[in-house]
Amino acid sequence: MKNNFVVINFFRVTDPYSGGSEVSFNFFNKIPSNNKKLFQYSDNKKKYENVESFYIKNSKIQKILNLKKFAEKIFKYCENKKKLIIIIEGASWAGYSFLLYRILRKKLNNAKYIYHSQNIEYLLRKNKGNFIIALITKYFENKIAKNFDIFTCTSKEEKKQINNLYKINASVLPNGINIPKNIFKIKEIKKEFNYIFFCGNIDYSPNYNSLKYLVNNIMPEVLKTNSNIKLIITGNKHLPFKKSFLINAGFVKKKIFFQYLKGASLFVNPMKITFGVQTKTLHSLALGKTIISSTYGVKGVKLNPHFKNVHISNNTENFTSLILKKINSPKTNKKIGNFYLKKYDMENVVKKFFKKHKLLS
Repeated sequence: MKNNFVVINFFRVTDPYSGGSEVSFNFFNKIPSNNKKLFQYSDNKKKYENVESFYIKNSKIQKILNLKKFAEKIFKYCENKKKLIIIIEGASWAGYSFLLYRILRKKLNNAKYIYHSQNIEYLLRKNKGNFIIALITKYFENKIAKNFDIFTCTSKEEKKQINNLYKINASVLPNGINIPKNIFKIKEIKKEFNYIFFCGNIDYSPNYNSLKYLVNNIMPEVLKTNSNIKLIITGNKHLPFKKSFLINAGFVKKKIFFQYLKGASLFVNPMKITFGVQTKTLHSLALGKTIISSTYGVKGVKLNPHFKNVHISNNTENFTSLILKKINSPKTNKKIGNFYLKKYDMENVVKKFFKKHKLLS
């Protein structure tokens, strides 16, 4: 008898619109089994194969108030099913995950529970500066760590941090990506000027701070030497910056995102702090892009030291100098791209994880 997989999300991940939703949806799709079902809170009523959506307004209160009803949908599906593996996606508040676990455990106490973490949430909340929320999050995250059968993390660095915080041996499950097979044949977006590329929703504060640093500190210095360089951004309807060198491409479909990324002279990622492995860095590596990044921008990524496409700087002067020096670099490199694509392809990542934990028996 084969395992039955249930994947649970507290926000919509279908038609992915962020790095977190993309990782969660691609992870579900690549589970190598036909016995799987995705449950999600959703803000639309669109139907998807193997997906059960629970329609609510996307608010914290609504998510808490509807936990029992959400659990009832899961109970109904799981009725009479054996060998259940329940995977709760951690790209949301840890409190939802643990409270739902407590409800599910009452009837589904023989299931195996996996917490699929995309970052250490306590550290994220702590960085936001809300001391009370951070402490509550740490309490719930610790409960998850002590009660779930498997607690995942995205890198060896996070594994050490989780051990220090919660005294458990977390399992490394890197963030994976889903790249079109014809990625190197996608037509790049060309401009009459060189442009550097940055992507990310600025509702996520590390993205906002990174973009602010690019706009206010790095680009003015770049333009002093080369006034023909522009900065193109995707992932936001509106930006709070009005500069002649800044072009907001808005929310774009994945194919168009890759066209912008492919056409860019450089991918830049001057993150001051971040949590988990960033998918935008993985996308760029899978194209073999030349990348100018801070240490945080490539945090948790296993870089191949034989390739020289990633250049790291943590101060404005050096970052600016690298942009000017590398602006005419080749836009793609198949050898580099294929190496990272194989390493971080979601299908390969999931298969390796499932094999390690013997989840397909």
